[in-house]
Amino acid sequence: MNKHTKKWGSALLAAGILAGVAVIPVSYIEAASTKQQSTSQKPGISIQWNGKTLATKGIQINGSTLIPVAALRDSLGIPVSYDAKTATYTVGSGYNKLYITSSSSEAYVNVNGINARSMDAKQIAGKLYIPMGLLKDYLGIDAQWNAAQKTVTLSKSLLNPITIASQSLPASSNSKVSYKVKYPQISGSQLNPEAQQAINSVLKKDAEGVLAAGKKMMAEGGATAERPYEFGNDFAIAYNKDGILSVIMQDYSYTGGAHGMAARKGYTFSLADGKLMQLSDVLKANPNYKKFLNADLKKKVDALQGGEGFDKFKELKVDQNFYVTNSGVTIVFDLYEYAPYAYGIPEFTYLFAQLLPQGGKPFAGQNE
Repeated sequence: MNKHTKKWGSALLAAGILAGVAVIPVSYIEAASTKQQSTSQKPGISIQWNGKTLATKGIQINGSTLIPVAALRDSLGIPVSYDAKTATYTVGSGYNKLYITSSSSEAYVNVNGINARSMDAKQIAGKLYIPMGLLKDYLGIDAQWNAAQKTVTLSKSLLNPITIASQSLPASSNSKVSYKVKYPQISGSQLNPEAQQAINSVLKKDAEGVLAAGKKMMAEGGATAERPYEFGNDFAIAYNKDGILSVIMQDYSYTGGAHGMAARKGYTFSLADGKLMQLSDVLKANPNYKKFLNADLKKKVDALQGGEGFDKFKELKVDQNFYVTNSGVTIVFDLYEYAPYAYGIPEFTYLFAQLLPQGGKPFAGQNE
């Protein structure tokens, strides 16, 4: 961690849009740089749901399968609303909601305020489309693509039988400071009580760290009614299947500077015993995963270098920050650790097929 990150402290790093400045993952910047390139669009993708073919069609653009939001609302029963003042769609309910801010052709997506990876939506011929991966990772919908038949088959995911509720930490806001600190808590009749307590304790402790750091900075002074401080966080559930729960916690702070600061932390748990899993637990089926990731990340991370004063990537940390989705594993680094602020939070997603041998499954042996 370099001098920039040490200056702020991990508990005070911010997320989302703060004081008019967006903290955007590198994948977004890479997507923006290629926006003007020619696209390969294939219309007429059939969508099946509950054994029926929907009248609404999907499309493919540059190999990415996009599903019309109208089909989610009309056929799958997923709540969809629109705020004309902010030009923002809200898709979904419960612990994960997609917020899609649209323009004439582009649409930018976050999950509960978190831009977790490249999530470009599209406005095409007056219709809003979102990537199939968003359904799989955040809306509890499994999606299978049949290339030969040009068909997407959608079905409800078999999620863990748990309840996930948002809790808030009490804190008094005023004209000089705003606190909005929350965290997920899980419950379920099939959960081991000790495991439930262990998981909930870790997640609450994360939020308590955000609040404590904010109060410490307030005690040091500097906040004014003209430039009040802000401290808060967001969370999203990235994986909730097969006895595994992966949570993204994103903290934010604004302390009167030119912009806010951000940090993203992944927590992946075994519901059976409450164990906080490491990357080695997820990729146990491939004892050589570090060799591949270290080589690939060195190329990608070093390509972000925008000047002097930033660390060079050497190797994965023992307690490497990551989270898991249905798509694969996302490796996360700190803001300012490897690149200037404008790059946002560097994160890199790898499909399980890239990381595991053929036939290998994530979390191998975890539930045996």
